[in-house]
Amino acid sequence: MKKAFMLAFVLLAVIDFINCVIPGQEISVWFRPIQMMVLILWVNQLKLKPKRSFFITIPLIMAAIMDYLFFKFGSEIEVIIIALIFIKYSFFLYLLYTDIDKLRFTKKILRWLINYLVIFLVIAGLVGGKNNVLAYGLAVQVSIIFLFISLKKSDSEIFRQKYLGYCLMIFSLIFGKILFADSRWFVEFLGRFSFVFGHLLFIAGLANVKLFPVKSNTLDYQTVK
Repeated sequence: MKKAFMLAFVLLAVIDFINCVIPGQEISVWFRPIQMMVLILWVNQLKLKPKRSFFITIPLIMAAIMDYLFFKFGSEIEVIIIALIFIKYSFFLYLLYTDIDKLRFTKKILRWLINYLVIFLVIAGLVGGKNNVLAYGLAVQVSIIFLFISLKKSDSEIFRQKYLGYCLMIFSLIFGKILFADSRWFVEFLGRFSFVFGHLLFIAGLANVKLFPVKSNTLDYQTVK
């Protein structure tokens, strides 16, 4: 069943991408949320602890709801969508925090946190608007999540999946904001690609599932100390 759900997820993504690329195509606002629901079914086929499964499933349900709201109402409810994203990321933040053996703030860790904060506060100012308080709050949350991903002692492939997946999820937010004002096909395509595969990679990383297993080498990831 796991392979069947993954195949369904990929096929839905391909249909979604074709819809973005071919001019004149129309798609139901209910179609895109289905992708996240299929991903939920895939997650629940994995042998995860009930608590971990719950904290992964709820954000995916929220992602499906936000997918519908975004394409149904657009910028009319931008503040509500940002607030929902903040709540959704709080679940991820909790999981990443619990994965860390012990959190010790060293000078190196603080330097990494400051670097992340500067980067995402600048992005929030450029994309979210200078007066959008929620966007800055989201930027702080995103910075902490990136730091927690970097602090987790894990397999290099799992780290790369989580890091790349979350980067793509952030790109999807940026392209989503651009899409409010510029609905050209490549903006929508990049936004959908980032959203779909960002969630897939990040969720697989949280579930400790290697999507593309390869042999480790001497350049394996090392956590921040």
